[in-house]
Amino acid sequence: MVMSLRRIRKKTSKLVDELIALRDSRKSIDDFCFSYFVNFYDSCHLMHSFVKSGGMNKELLAIAYRQYYVFLVSCWETFFRDIFVYVHTQDESLTDRLLVKLKPAIDAFNDDDISLPELLSKSFNFQNINDLDEAFSELWGANFLKYVCTTNVGACGLNGKISDDFFVNNLFCDWHEDIVKTFTIRHKVVHDANFRPEVDFSFIQRAEALFLVIPQIATQVIAERFNLGRIVFQKGELCVPYIFTVSEILSNDWQVNNANWCKETD
Repeated sequence: MVMSLRRIRKKTSKLVDELIALRDSRKSIDDFCFSYFVNFYDSCHLMHSFVKSGGMNKELLAIAYRQYYVFLVSCWETFFRDIFVYVHTQDESLTDRLLVKLKPAIDAFNDDDISLPELLSKSFNFQNINDLDEAFSELWGANFLKYVCTTNVGACGLNGKISDDFFVNNLFCDWHEDIVKTFTIRHKVVHDANFRPEVDFSFIQRAEALFLVIPQIATQVIAERFNLGRIVFQKGELCVPYIFTVSEILSNDWQVNNANWCKETD
């Protein structure tokens, strides 16, 4: 096995304060999926409100367009960081195998203030595909994003109907390139105030759809692994996982019949 040169962040008072603040903001770690929907909903509605106002100043629309990339990647980063902390809290063997790949080795760790999974989460940049793959390789045993995007989800609810054989790859054949491009644009927007990307609504629509769907597929994998509740679509006696689309996120006519997530049983 090729050993990673990735270093574990040194535990400092500043880093501890930062991790405690992240913990406080996430509330319940078990709600990582619901929190993602809330965060995505906020930024998605804001961007689409700009698009719908046809008479809006073009300069303001361009600013909103740039910032939408920041919103999308921030939601993504928070989601996968929270998942990382969750799975390594639930399964210590994953942490043990991950530690073998990191350095320096941790002989002893005082978890009075922060947990080891919280500290390790700072060793990875969840806005980077290679870091994502390395962070979750022990859980999936394969290339993370490729696994999520090429795995057959099977029967699921989609747009109010039952869909069979759902693959991200079937809907977005260029998913890898689109994710990399989104990360790149976000990086330039944040670090170069002079950067002005061309407003491309076709691409941003693909990006927002990808950044909505992929975390939901990842949630399904986590839910199966750790027997978690999940949002489901029920039709008669059939109960399957549900995947929300952007149009549904934008809808304002939802009716909640049961606030509890369902657990699928054998």
